[in-house]
Amino acid sequence: MKGYADMESAVNEAKKAGIFVISMSIQDTYGWNMMGMGRPGLAEPNNFGSYTIPAMWSGKDFDSKIYSSNYLLIPMDARTTASPTGNNDYVFYSTGGSSWTAPYLAGVYALACQIDPKITPEEFWAMALQTGKTTQIEHNGKQYSFGVILDPPALIAALQK
Repeated sequence: MKGYADMESAVNEAKKAGIFVISMSIQDTYGWNMMGMGRPGLAEPNNFGSYTIPAMWSGKDFDSKIYSSNYLLIPMDARTTASPTGNNDYVFYSTGGSSWTAPYLAGVYALACQIDPKITPEEFWAMALQTGKTTQIEHNGKQYSFGVILDPPALIAALQK
């Protein structure tokens, strides 16, 4: 793809400088896995039991491996954000997309850097997996492990110790 080699070179240069490059290609750049999660619009976002497979995957084949301990799960659906209609406006999106996970993760990393400015991407990722939560979800009458769900308060608390 045109420009890919330049992008890959820039990412490698940033990584050498200790800069965490968060994108939807995190699997390619770091070998790590992340996936978005769904949540019904009226479900409590601070309740980890509210999360499930994202709406964009609901009609597709379910692959429980995606939601195993090898993936960091990040909220994606049911988001309220600043609106493009004005400075004081907000908008609610019931369905998100995978690309919504990268800025969320970047925000949590920025918070982590405020606690520990020397935290490396590798340390951050390990702590995110260590402090994350795992729940159970039901799909087609079966129970599945669902996690590791990113838990920003637990991650920050661990960094403050």
